[in-house]
Amino acid sequence: MNEVPSDATSKASKLPLILIILITIAVMLSGFLLLPKDDGERNRLLSILGTSNRGALLQPVVAMSDMALTDQQGEPWLWQEQAPKWRLLLPFVGECHEACQEFLYISRQVHIRLDKKSQRVKRVFLNLGAPLDAEMNAFLSREHPYLTVVRGDEATFLALLGGGNSHWSGTNARLFVVDQQGVAMMYYSPEHEGSDLLLDLKHLIKFSPEL
Repeated sequence: MNEVPSDATSKASKLPLILIILITIAVMLSGFLLLPKDDGERNRLLSILGTSNRGALLQPVVAMSDMALTDQQGEPWLWQEQAPKWRLLLPFVGECHEACQEFLYISRQVHIRLDKKSQRVKRVFLNLGAPLDAEMNAFLSREHPYLTVVRGDEATFLALLGGGNSHWSGTNARLFVVDQQGVAMMYYSPEHEGSDLLLDLKHLIKFSPEL
């Protein structure tokens, strides 16, 4: 004779499904709440996440979508049309000397060490000078095949930084971390170690939603 499941048994069998649904909703809600909407929220996010602030918080933050950029073919490269990723932005003017090549190397190694999370990060080389020559293009293609190369105007970039605390210049190298909404919010100088960037990125990726 088949037994009819009791109400208690039926409710117990539904409990795991209900828990899964509640957990999914909680994760989605927390991800939404972690999306920073202004400068203050971005800074609070970094503080709440417990990042060691090995890099420096950029003051003021910079919306990169406000800067006109072109790709290697001279076509418009719009930040808001790109996939929402964390991006390592390397702005340089003129020839790529020691500091430039060191930042390229560090950012590549950090990207590799992110392992499975590397898909949430892109690297962007922002050329603020004359078009890259054949030798530089060959170097980037050979050593940094997954690097996005774009071009912009140096004066415009300086105006966006607005005399902020990064003290970037054509001879004062910096690496910027840009969030998934296209806002530059942290920076690193040549004095920082690759491990500093790696630890901060791991914190940011861990506690931010994948859009």
